[in-house]
Amino acid sequence: MKLTAIQQADLIGASIGGIERVDAVIRKLKEECPNAFHTNTTLVTRVFVHRPGEETPCRGFIHGSTAR
Repeated sequence: MKLTAIQQADLIGASIGGIERVDAVIRKLKEECPNAFHTNTTLVTRVFVHRPGEETPCRGFIHGSTAR
């Protein structure tokens, strides 16, 4: 499931209000359409282009200092 164009615009517009506003919009969107967001269960199947932070589970990544 993807975010609608309106939801995407709301999220982009939230950046003007700073991180607190972005976090608030994300919380709202997660309630409205939770399937549009990854969970730890879905992230473990994902391969990232760039190495994510250590706290982010993933199947692997293409660019980074050490391969998984």
